[in-house]
Amino acid sequence: MKKIVSAILACVLCASVAVAAAGCGCQKSKNDAKATSGKTTSGSNEPGYRIEPTDPSFTKGDFGFYRLNDSEVKVTVYKGSSKKVEIPASVDGSAVTVIERDLFKGSDIESVTIPASVREIQDYAFSQCKNLKEIVVPEGVKTIGSHAFWYSPALEKITLPSTLKKIGPYAFSATGLKSITIPETDNTLSSLDEFLFFQCANLTEVTIPLSITGIADNAFNECSADLVIKAYTGSCGAQFAKSHNIKLEELKRPKQ
Repeated sequence: MKKIVSAILACVLCASVAVAAAGCGCQKSKNDAKATSGKTTSGSNEPGYRIEPTDPSFTKGDFGFYRLNDSEVKVTVYKGSSKKVEIPASVDGSAVTVIERDLFKGSDIESVTIPASVREIQDYAFSQCKNLKEIVVPEGVKTIGSHAFWYSPALEKITLPSTLKKIGPYAFSATGLKSITIPETDNTLSSLDEFLFFQCANLTEVTIPLSITGIADNAFNECSADLVIKAYTGSCGAQFAKSHNIKLEELKRPKQ
């Protein structure tokens, strides 16, 4: 009798294990479906869910491109030798909307023209460009990725657009920036991320608008001792300067 009972219990236990195994990892969650679908939209800010190949779908001149959809491409490769680069606004009838991760990383380019068609500059796109001196990020760009201009020591001037929604951590760290104005936006760009200006030893002036409501404590770590923050009275920028012992030039709030 004991042998029969033991056999029955063993069968029940095996069945339970089998059911548990069948129920683990077989049903994809919505996030899993996103991660494996390969579908994406230009300018998406969902880390981990972008599964776009970096190999170009086709080349045109000095550039390689990957087709995002029927009307958009991203530039993924630069094979030219010119130190003055102009990224095309469109190719074969499709708008160039994304500058790929690492595109110019470590190159010796001295200047680059970014077209108004671009909506996203990905991580490390212009990092370690030791001869790049000035760059204008055009209106229309919504995202600047992490470390986008990191360790470009000759980069003294960056012009930013009012269309920005996100600037990633370390984006301007270890650059030669002397001054920069964070643009006023319609509450789209609301914070300055971690180590954004880390080790910008020449940075002496930053203008911070009212639309910025959050600043990472380490955003200005190891910057110049002469750094002055220009910010409106009572604003987040002004409070940050005071609480972090950074020189403050208070601006009068605009009349309503």
